[in-house]
Amino acid sequence: MLSDEILAERILHGDTAAFEELVNRYKNSIFHIVYRMVGQYQEAEDITQEVFILVYDKLYQFDRTKRFRPWIHRIAVNTAISNLRKKKKVVQLSFDESFGQTYQDYPSVMEGDPEAIFERKEIMEDIRASIMELPESYRTVLVLRYQMDMKNAEIAETLGVSKENIEVRIHRARKALRRVLLKRWEERGVQRELSTL
Repeated sequence: MLSDEILAERILHGDTAAFEELVNRYKNSIFHIVYRMVGQYQEAEDITQEVFILVYDKLYQFDRTKRFRPWIHRIAVNTAISNLRKKKKVVQLSFDESFGQTYQDYPSVMEGDPEAIFERKEIMEDIRASIMELPESYRTVLVLRYQMDMKNAEIAETLGVSKENIEVRIHRARKALRRVLLKRWEERGVQRELSTL
């Protein structure tokens, strides 16, 4: 299988099949990054298409001495953020189960306990909504780290910052998420323990 970098080189020489291969390789990860940042399925599909148009238009700027994956993911993150800023506000949305691990994926200890299943689902919905309230920089690192399962070094490469910067951002984002969650529960009068995020 050809590397992404070789495919990029071929695309620059007019090979449309190489571009189609890159789209096939990255369409799922790009969609998931965008969807988890914007929260609307249709909007995420539109932005994903926009990302691939940008990739095609800017491919000549790609530094072929570096890895392609972080470069394309950076375009996805920046395009999602740009679209969020155009909207001037973040809309609270309901999310489908693809945002994170579904409650059915948790240990079977909850099987037969509808109350535990309901509570787990409710907590996950609260986490999703709380993530959408966070500033874009915090939301971005949480999505890339915990939803896309990227390592800190890969996130740093994707965002073009140091690994130490990412570690600090993740720490601050987790603290911010904890505050938002606790406030949300307090406003509803829900009594829940929250281990340190």
